[in-house]
Amino acid sequence: MYHSTMLKTIVPARLEFRDGVPYSSLYGDIYHSADGGVGQANHVFLQGCGLPQAWAGRASFVILETGFGTGLNFLVTWAAWRADPQRPARLHFLSVEKHPFTADDLARLHMQWPEFAECSRELLANWPVLTPGFHRIALDGGRVQLTLMLGDALDCLPQVQARVDAFYLDGFAPDCNADLWQPKLFYTLARLAQPGAMAATYTVRGAVREGLARAGFACDKRPGFGRKRSCLAAHFDGETGRETPAVPKHVAIVGAGVAGSALAHALAQRGVAVTVLERADQIAQGASGNPMAVFRPLISRDDNRASRLTRATFLHDLRAWAALGHGVEWSRCGVLHLARDADTAVKLQLALVDTAPPSDYARWVEQGEASELANWPVSGPGVFYPTAGWVVPGDLCRSWLDHAAIQLKTGCAVARVQAVSGGWQVLDGAGAVLVEADAVVLANAHDAMSLAPDQGWPLHIERGQITRLPAGSLPEIQRVITREGYVASRAGQPLVGATYEHDDDDIAPRSASDLSNLARLEGILPGAGSRFSADAVSGRASLRATLPGRLPMVGAVSGQSGLYVAAGYASRGVVWAGLLGEALADQMTGQPVALELELMRAIAPERFVRR
Repeated sequence: MYHSTMLKTIVPARLEFRDGVPYSSLYGDIYHSADGGVGQANHVFLQGCGLPQAWAGRASFVILETGFGTGLNFLVTWAAWRADPQRPARLHFLSVEKHPFTADDLARLHMQWPEFAECSRELLANWPVLTPGFHRIALDGGRVQLTLMLGDALDCLPQVQARVDAFYLDGFAPDCNADLWQPKLFYTLARLAQPGAMAATYTVRGAVREGLARAGFACDKRPGFGRKRSCLAAHFDGETGRETPAVPKHVAIVGAGVAGSALAHALAQRGVAVTVLERADQIAQGASGNPMAVFRPLISRDDNRASRLTRATFLHDLRAWAALGHGVEWSRCGVLHLARDADTAVKLQLALVDTAPPSDYARWVEQGEASELANWPVSGPGVFYPTAGWVVPGDLCRSWLDHAAIQLKTGCAVARVQAVSGGWQVLDGAGAVLVEADAVVLANAHDAMSLAPDQGWPLHIERGQITRLPAGSLPEIQRVITREGYVASRAGQPLVGATYEHDDDDIAPRSASDLSNLARLEGILPGAGSRFSADAVSGRASLRATLPGRLPMVGAVSGQSGLYVAAGYASRGVVWAGLLGEALADQMTGQPVALELELMRAIAPERFVRR
C-alpha cells in the first residue's frame, strides 16, 4: 500500500474567542495580538519584511507564511498590494494551515475587519473544500495567486518548489506549537529563500533567533507592536546554490486539445507569447472533441498519488472554470459512482472511513438513496460526488485559447522539432520551419513519441468510443451515473461511454463498440435499453494516450533543454488539464509550482528514463 507523509484528513479549527480575540483552545493561544490584528500584520510582518518597498517594480513577488489562521496577514498584504502603484505584476502568497476555518467561520471572523470586505468576499467565494494538499486559488483576475497548503507544516513545506522573497513566521507561540519553530523547519525555509530574502515574526525567543541564524538568516530585534517590547526581522545571508532559469518569451505548443490549450492559457497569463500548432483544421478534434466529458475525483484508502492529483485538479477546475465565464458549458449536477460488486463496495466504504472527506466532496449512499439520486432503480450502493458532473471539452479549449498572447495555427502537421542556437524550431514534413521559439511543448498525446523518439516513453494508444442514445429517451437522468462506464445527459441527449480498446488506432465508429456501451448502460441503469432500438444509436471514437501507472507525463524532457511534454492524460484529460497546465507553466517560468513536489516527481517524464 502507498504511504504518503501528508495528512489524509483535515480537521477544521473551532471558532472561539477570548476577550474578543480569536483563540485556539487546541493550542492554547490567540490568533493575533490583543492590541489589534491589522496593526500587528502591518508592523510585524509587512514592515518587518520591508514591504511594500521591497516589491516595488518587480514582475513577481513571493511570500510564504507558516500559519494562515484567520487569513488576516493575507488580507492586509493583498490590500497593500492593491493600494500600491509600484506593486509587482503578480503576487504569490503561499501559506500552510493544519486546522483551517470553514468558510462560514472565516466569514464571521472577517466581519471584524470591514476595510477588507471586498477582498474577503472574493477569498470566501473561492475558499476550497477542506481536503489535504495544495490548493492554488487565483484572485484579482489571476494577478494574486494564493497557494493554500492544508496539512502539517513539516509535511507541506518540503513539498514547496519556489524562490521566496519574504517569510511571515506566524505560527502559534513556540511554547504552544513547537513544531513550527524547530531547526528542521528553518532549514527548509532556507532552501526556498532568494538571496537577501526577508523574514519577520512577533517572537524574539533565543531558540528562534539561534535556529534562524544556523539556517543562514541574520536576525535583528526591532520595536514590537502594542504591549510587546520587541519583534524580529531577519534577512537571508546564506548560499542558495540555485541558478535563476531563463524565462522563455515565446513558447510553441504542439497540439490544441485540452492539454495544450490549458498550458497555452497558463503561459499567456504569465506574459509569455504562445504559438499553438494543431494538425487538424479545427481545435479539440481528438478525445477533446467528445460532446461532453465526465469530471469527478477519485478516492482511495491510502490516498495515493492518483487520488491526490485528481482531487487537486478537480477542486481547481471548480474554481477556474467558473472564472472562464459563460463560454464554457458545464454542469455540477453530481456524479453517482455505483459499486460494481460487494468487494468494491467495501473498498469504497473503507476509503471514505479512512480519509473522512467533507460530505460535500464525497459521501456514501446506500441503494435506496442511490436510486433516488439516479432517479432510477439502480442495483446497489455507491459514492456520491455532489459537485462533480460533466463539461464540454471543446468549450474549454476555445475559452483557454481566447487570449491576445496566443496565436493558433490549424492545419499544421508537425514532423520534427530541433534545437538551434538560442531556441527551437518546429518543422513540417517538407523541412519548412513552421515556427521558432525559446521552448517547445509536446502536447499531442501519443504522437509526442514521434517528436522525441530517443526518449522511449511507454505511451500506448487506447481507443475509446462513446454512444449517443436517441434524444429524449432517458428524461429521468439528470445526473451522471457511473459503474464501469458512465451515462450522462446534456440538453435531453443521453450519452453512454466509453470503451477501452487497447493498441487500436481505428477511429471509425463500430456497431460492436456501441453494443459494448449498451451493455454498460444495462449495468448502470437496468432496463434502460428497452427505451429505444439499438439501431437508433450512433457512436464517436477517439484515441487516448495512456502510460503505465495511469498517471500523466508532464515536465521537462530529459537531456533536452527547452523541450517539454504534457501527454498521457488518458481518460482524465478534462479533469487534469487545467491545473497541470498551471503547474508546468510555473515550472517553465520559475514561479512557485502549484502542485506538491512529490506529485510533480510522480508525473515527471524522467521517471521513464532507462537506467
